[in-house]
Amino acid sequence: MPKLRRLALVGLLFAPLAATGCHTVEYYEKQLLSDPAMGFETDPTEVHFQQKVFYSMEGSAGGIGDSAGGGCGCY
Repeated sequence: MPKLRRLALVGLLFAPLAATGCHTVEYYEKQLLSDPAMGFETDPTEVHFQQKVFYSMEGSAGGIGDSAGGGCGCY
């Protein structure tokens, strides 16, 4: 039984830590999350270039508004 008590004690200690992660974001707080400083990509030109190279190499339809080239990265 001491092992079961120890497990219960550890569970009771970690339960408040797990409960603190449950938080909802209100609609008026979401504007802070959409701040441009929170974005991963800093240069839209670089993102466009990387997407173009990726879609050209894949030979699939491009996500930039038109279909991809033949694999060379040409427009």
